[in-house]
Amino acid sequence: MMAHTMKKTVLLLLISLLSACALTGAKDENLALRSAPALSPMAATQTAGVTQVGPEPAIGLLAKRQAWCLLPEPERLQVDEVLRAQSNNSSLFQRLMLTSCAPDKYAQQSQDLIKALDQQQLSEAERALLALIDVANRNLLHTQRERDTLRIKLRDTIDGISNIETQINSSETPQ
Repeated sequence: MMAHTMKKTVLLLLISLLSACALTGAKDENLALRSAPALSPMAATQTAGVTQVGPEPAIGLLAKRQAWCLLPEPERLQVDEVLRAQSNNSSLFQRLMLTSCAPDKYAQQSQDLIKALDQQQLSEAERALLALIDVANRNLLHTQRERDTLRIKLRDTIDGISNIETQINSSETPQ
């Protein structure tokens, strides 16, 4: 359980660090948030077959993620529905950023989005961001599988101990 908490903490710190770096690189700290309204998808442009979101796609995505993660879950689900209706790299990346707001809950959905994006033409920055998210998400999925395995073993152990206690109590009962 301690390793799970540590990995989750490292993931959150890494995402926070990336968000901070993205905002530091902007000329105006609030420009990224003002130019990306929270509930509407970002406008995408096509350049040589690669979908670009603004001048710096990774920075725009991280700024959008930061704003979305502040929203309550029902509003994030509404944003996801709007993005799901679109089918381009931009909307897939935005959905991936949205799932990263609650990584434990949406780890499998994130993995599906990562696989879909990995087959698209991406810029170097987008590919690097995707690789970073992929590594963190794979670690999270691995940790969740280990946790589930340990839960099953714990339940089996508890049931085994209960069976032994029942046998001991039944053999000690005076006849």
